[in-house]
Amino acid sequence: MSEALEDPTDGVLVVRRGPGANCSSIGSAVEMLFLSATLGTAILAAVAASLDPKDEPDEPDEPAPEPPPEAL
Repeated sequence: MSEALEDPTDGVLVVRRGPGANCSSIGSAVEMLFLSATLGTAILAAVAASLDPKDEPDEPDEPAPEPPPEAL
């Protein structure tokens, strides 16, 4: 019966606090990669939405010459 009451903290070396506390360093790097990609996409979308679209065709600088009068 005394074997069932073993110390539950056996084998636990460190308990960390904070975001991604007990994950590996590569897990933290991947988390930062996804976070930066999401933030970059949001900034790119905001900049693209703020730009003025250029849907109007360019107007010529000079008016087109009038056709010659028809011969009678």
